[in-house]
Amino acid sequence: MDQELSNPATGRLSVQTVERLHRLLGGDVRVEGMILRFIADKYGAVTLLHLPPNVAKEILKRPADFIQAAKNHCEPELKF
Repeated sequence: MDQELSNPATGRLSVQTVERLHRLLGGDVRVEGMILRFIADKYGAVTLLHLPPNVAKEILKRPADFIQAAKNHCEPELKF
């Protein structure tokens, strides 16, 4: 696991990583709801803390792509 992204004691993402993800992905309540639904459906994660470190790493690289994927997953009938 990437030591920078995860806490070696718990195997989960570090608090700092979750805070970075939240700053990048948060803001709009509707979008945040879509993101939570998307990560639950796709990764079985109930919160950002429970995301696999490799997924978090990719989100940090391209947050807009992740938001787009969440929107497409939750509302495929809309063209975002």
